[in-house]
Amino acid sequence: MPALSHRLGLWFANLYVIGMCGTIGGAMFFQFGLGEYPCPMCLLQRVFFLLSALGPAWIVQQSRRGTVTTKDYATGFGWAVMTALLGSLVSGAQTLMHIVPPDPGYAGALLGLHLYTWAFITFFAAAFAGGAALFLGAGREIAEPSAAQRRAGTLTMYLLLAVIASNFIACFFLQGLHWNMSGDPTGYVFFGDLGL
Repeated sequence: MPALSHRLGLWFANLYVIGMCGTIGGAMFFQFGLGEYPCPMCLLQRVFFLLSALGPAWIVQQSRRGTVTTKDYATGFGWAVMTALLGSLVSGAQTLMHIVPPDPGYAGALLGLHLYTWAFITFFAAAFAGGAALFLGAGREIAEPSAAQRRAGTLTMYLLLAVIASNFIACFFLQGLHWNMSGDPTGYVFFGDLGL
């Protein structure tokens, strides 16, 4: 049974990374599909989502190289929990900034909640999921990953790298070569600086 539990834990690490990438993908849909430009705090929340994904990505990467140790597992999900909780501080602060009526909030909403409120909920769900993975995986014997898990891990890592790169490029176009970013962006500064 420990080998089965560990293999499920490796699949969960892949799903965690994919979930964080999906969260960033949803934010990018709002940015590019709906024209909702992210503010600096929104971008900081994206950074924390990506940082939270790096812990389980470490587990996935180690599984691609061979056996994952208990230390790797604890380090990966411990990092995920810590960064998710730190991210919740940023999204919680932004939620509190816009909670008093008649403040309409920043940007659009999904199912009646703004994206920073969804981020707050998602960060706590991620911290809970990482904590559960730590609790359920504590003291278990580590098994060798299957070939399917190694292939899935490779795809997961490529997805994470693509999301990191696309987020970096999108942020660069949003801010341009300026050190400070507007608190309420209305367009892509990089293209405005070029006169486009």
